[in-house]
Amino acid sequence: MAKKNILTQGKKAKADQLALAGRLEDALALYVGVCKADPMDVEAWVKSSVTARRLGRLDEAERSARRAVLLSPDLAFAHHALGSALQSRGRLDEALPAYQRATALKPDYPDAHYLLGNALMAAGRLSEAETSLRRALALRPRFFEALSDLGALLLTTGQTDQAAMTLEQALALRPDSPEVLANLASLFEMDQRLDDALALYQRALCIRPGALDVQAKQADLLEKTGRVEAAREVLASGLARAPLHPLLNLVAARLERREQRFSDAAARLEAALAHPIPDRLRGEIHLLLGQLHDRLGNTAQVLAHLAEGKRRTAGAVDPEGARRRRYLEKVDHYRAMARHLSVRPEAVEPAADAASPIFLIGFPRSGTTLLESILDSHPGLRTLQEKPAAAAVEQAFLALGGGDSAALDRLTEAEVAHLRQVYQDEAARHVALPAGCRLVDKLPLNLVRVPLLWRIFPESRFILAVRHPCDVALSCLMQDFGANDAMAGFTSLESIADIYARVMESWREYCDRLPVHWQRIRYEDLVADFEPEARRLLDFLGMEWDDAVLDHTRHAQARGLINTPSYHQVTQPIYQHARYRWKRYEQDFAPVLATLQPYIEHFGYTAD
Repeated sequence: MAKKNILTQGKKAKADQLALAGRLEDALALYVGVCKADPMDVEAWVKSSVTARRLGRLDEAERSARRAVLLSPDLAFAHHALGSALQSRGRLDEALPAYQRATALKPDYPDAHYLLGNALMAAGRLSEAETSLRRALALRPRFFEALSDLGALLLTTGQTDQAAMTLEQALALRPDSPEVLANLASLFEMDQRLDDALALYQRALCIRPGALDVQAKQADLLEKTGRVEAAREVLASGLARAPLHPLLNLVAARLERREQRFSDAAARLEAALAHPIPDRLRGEIHLLLGQLHDRLGNTAQVLAHLAEGKRRTAGAVDPEGARRRRYLEKVDHYRAMARHLSVRPEAVEPAADAASPIFLIGFPRSGTTLLESILDSHPGLRTLQEKPAAAAVEQAFLALGGGDSAALDRLTEAEVAHLRQVYQDEAARHVALPAGCRLVDKLPLNLVRVPLLWRIFPESRFILAVRHPCDVALSCLMQDFGANDAMAGFTSLESIADIYARVMESWREYCDRLPVHWQRIRYEDLVADFEPEARRLLDFLGMEWDDAVLDHTRHAQARGLINTPSYHQVTQPIYQHARYRWKRYEQDFAPVLATLQPYIEHFGYTAD
C-alpha cells in the first residue's frame, strides 16, 4: 500500500505540473490513472473532475465529482467541484446546494463563496449573490474574479457609485480585463459618455476579439444611438461565430423591433429560449417577447411572457419586497410633509424666474419621454434627461435634518438658498445650459418630491404628463426598468396599480394644499392633435412658438442615446397604436379596475 501511495502521489504531482502548463489532456490521463489505481483517492477524483470540466467534458466532470462526494461527504472541495460541474451544465438548481454545502463545511474558503455568488447571480438571486461575493472579498480582498462580478452586480442593481469603485479596484489588478472594461463602459453609458463607452468596448475587443458579450453590449449601444448599420455589422460578426449566443440574439431582436420586423424578432427569441440562458437575461427576453406579440396582435400570448419576464427581472431586484416598501414609505413621508407646509404670501404669485427649472413629471410610461423630446427640440429649452439633480437636493435636505414631517416647513431662507445651489450645481454636471435657455428637468417620479421642489423653487412650472391609467399599468408591466426603489415594485398589474394609486393620490393632495403652478397634458390628446397641444404647453411655459418643435423626431434621432425604455419609439413619427391598448386585455384588468377607477375619472377618461 505504501508503494502504491508513493506512485500515485508522484503521478498526481506530475499531473498538477501538466495542468499548470496547460497540458490538460495529459494531466487528465494521469488523474484518471490514479483513480483506477486507487479508487479511494478522493483528491484524484476532485482533480479529475476539475480538469475534465476545463476541457469541456462535463459528463465526466460530474461523474468524478459525485464519486468524490460519495467517498468524502464532509470534504468542501468535493462539493465545490460538483457545484462547478453542475453549473457548467446549466443545472443551477442542483449546483447551488453543492456550493452552499461547500461554504458550510469550510466557511473560510473564498473560492466557494465566490462560486456560490456567481451561481446566485446567474439564477437572478442578486441580493444573496452580493452577500456571497462580499464574503469572498472579506476573506481575500484582492480576489479579482469576485471584484469583477460584484462590480457587474452592483451595476445591475443600480448601485452605480459602489459599482464604479469596485470595478476600478478590479481594473487595478487586471488593467486588460475585457469584462471589467465592458462594465465600466456600461457605467459611461449611464452617464451619457457615449464616445468613451464605445472606446472602452473597442479596447476590450482588441484585447479579446472573441468576447461575444462585449460585442453584444457594443452593438446594443450602437443600436440605441441610432447607428443601425454599425450595430448590424457587429451583430453579424458575433452571430456568425455563435448563432445561439443569447445576448447577441436579444440585441438583434431589438434591432428587428426598431425596423418593425416583429415576426422575425419573435421567432429569434423563441428559439433562444430553447437553450440555457442566465435567469435575468431570460427575463429580458420574455419581456421583449411580450411586447412583440402585442405588436403582432397575439394577445393571448402577451401576459404570460410579461409575467415570466417580471418574475425573473424585477423579482430578482427586490425578492423580499423591501425596496417597494421603502419607496411607499417615502411617498407617505412626502405627503406628511405637504400637510405641514405653510403657504407663505410670497409663494402664492411668485415672479417668473428664467433661472428656475421646469419640472416634467408624471407616472412612468405616461409620455414623458415624448414630451421631453418635443421640448428639447425648442431652441429656447434644454432638457435634463432623468438625472439625479432633485435627488441631490433631497439628500442635502435630509442632511439638514429633514427626517420629520415638519422639517420642510422649518427651512430657513439661507437653507433654501443652499438647496437651490445644490440643485443648480448637480444639474450643471449633466447639461450645459446656453445663455437664454431654460432648463426642463424630466424625471417622471419627481412627482413624489413636489413638496420639496415647490418649497425650493416656488416660482417653477410643473408639467404633469398623464395617460389612461390602465395603459400606464400595462406599459409598466412590459418594461424592464432596471434597479431602483421607485420601480422595484412594478412586478404585476396589482402591484403597479397600487403604487400608481398611492403616487397619484399624493399629487391630488399636493394640488389641494399647495399653489403649485402646473399644467396637465394627456398623451392621447398629444398624439391625436399634436400642434395645438404643443402650442398650449409652450404658452403655459411662456415660450414663443418655434417650428423646430414640429421636427422633434429628427431632433431625437440626432441626439444620440435616449436612456429610457422609450428610446426606440421617440425617434419614430407620432404613432397611435399605443392609445387605449389596454382594452385588448380588459378582462385581465378586472382585479385592478377598482384601484384605478378614481384616477380614470379624475383625469377625464370615463368617456373613452
